[in-house]
Amino acid sequence: MSTVPKYVYCFPFFSALIALILCFAGTSCKFLSISTTDATTPFSLDFGLWYHQTVNVTSNGIIASSTCSLYPPDQQVDSAWVAARVFNLIAIILGATVIIFDGCSGCITTNPRKRLQGGALVYLIVAFCSGMSLILLNTNICSSNRNSTVAALNNMDFSSCVLSTGGKSAIASCVFWVVAAVLSALLHPSSRLRRGRDDNGLDEPLVQEYEYEKEAFIDENETDTETV
Repeated sequence: MSTVPKYVYCFPFFSALIALILCFAGTSCKFLSISTTDATTPFSLDFGLWYHQTVNVTSNGIIASSTCSLYPPDQQVDSAWVAARVFNLIAIILGATVIIFDGCSGCITTNPRKRLQGGALVYLIVAFCSGMSLILLNTNICSSNRNSTVAALNNMDFSSCVLSTGGKSAIASCVFWVVAAVLSALLHPSSRLRRGRDDNGLDEPLVQEYEYEKEAFIDENETDTETV
């Protein structure tokens, strides 16, 4: 491990940093997208965990605004939707925390013997939480009857939900979290594994030296006996 360049120890930190940025991308209103099946006025609407794309109905037709706003009070948020929000928050908060500690103990010191205890495991937990935000696909957002924005446009037909920029960012975030976990485990092994590796390197010479001294002692005793 001593032959590894110092900058390599920063790879888990930067991988996790990219993953955290991608987690923030998932908080926008472009997590999911629903497109209309009406060929005369084709457009799509974007929806997120907390925000959605606003729609303006004018005399000239329906105009999808480029701004995001909070969901209206009449929008029913089901349990799966709440769970997706919670998992996203856990991924952001826990991910930011472990990045700070792992950055100080691993990347900055570039010392394989200094590591955040359980850092790789925490990265895996964050990856799981980030991936669980995808259950937003199973919420009222993707139900035309329970999505207040889509229901207001009752004269139009919409397709099923598809992942937009935020949803794809969540998937990419999972990948980078897992990469950070694997690299952290490889570059900063646990003290038990490191101790076992060191012991394996020392056991063989010590045993050989002990056997050599034992044989020398026996030969010396035999020589003394013959002399007597």
